[in-house]
Amino acid sequence: MRMPRISIITVSYNSAATIANTLRSVKRQNHGNCEHIVIDGASKDETLAVVQHEGQHVAWVVSEPDKGIYDAMNKGLAIATGDLVGFLNSDDAYADDAVLSDVASCFAEGDVDYVYGDIQMLNEAGQVVRHWQTDDIPAEGLWNTQIPHPALFVRRSLLNSLNPAFDPSYRISADLKQQLILINKLGARGAYIKRPLTHMSIGGASTGGLRSYAAGWKESARAYNEVFGGGGWWYTIKKVASKVRGIRKIRQFNP
Repeated sequence: MRMPRISIITVSYNSAATIANTLRSVKRQNHGNCEHIVIDGASKDETLAVVQHEGQHVAWVVSEPDKGIYDAMNKGLAIATGDLVGFLNSDDAYADDAVLSDVASCFAEGDVDYVYGDIQMLNEAGQVVRHWQTDDIPAEGLWNTQIPHPALFVRRSLLNSLNPAFDPSYRISADLKQQLILINKLGARGAYIKRPLTHMSIGGASTGGLRSYAAGWKESARAYNEVFGGGGWWYTIKKVASKVRGIRKIRQFNP
């Protein structure tokens, strides 16, 4: 059984304080057939120095101005050579050393287009404030949620069938638009690994407070409308309700 090659793409900008943990979490993976690509937006801090020190395993480092996070992700995808592609933010890390081997095994054993799992969202103190449990995607596709992109791995050939893979006109929700196209419209087949795959830091573009949440809701509605021609706000309302239930659940365990 051939184990697939996995390309991990990390997009960074002024990430010197966090990217070392990201790099180490990829370097520690026990899946041997992996390439790590860092796409940096011409950072003005010591990000590249940290990458040089901690990233001996990194296959490609590109540092140049970009048009935003999704433009940078598209650049990374253009370089990638793996059978599978995952995107790991520069302030996130894999939950343990077996994540990529579990993902690779899931692809090798099943006829699937994508594999995904859960994420745990951490605050600055490292405490879990939300366990984002996606669960199995129903036959009709995504209807009240989305898959957190740091815990999603997709066949590169499928991503390359989209033009572009990520719509760079979005600031927060191009990954949702991509998933709606792949899963709901194209009928991509997925497999769920029922455990956390990624630790995600809160405070990024989509989790940086009420203003960023509101911007994300607006873009979610836009993405749904662009893919299906309408119904975006109803989808977004269901998505927000699902997220609130998840936050309440984790607070029961962390009073």
